[in-house]
Amino acid sequence: MFDFNKLGDMTKMASQAKKLQAKQEEFQSKQLKELKEISGKLDKIIRLLEK
Repeated sequence: MFDFNKLGDMTKMASQAKKLQAKQEEFQSKQLKELKEISGKLDKIIRLLEK
């Protein structure tokens, strides 16, 4: 059977997991933005070297 005494703990763990996921998504978003910037700079360097 389901133990309702543990419901509070499960809710707390779910809340913590949700916060952790949000932090990870924010971090990944920042990484993607930085990688796009790096890619753009490398494209400029390649174009300059091709001239």
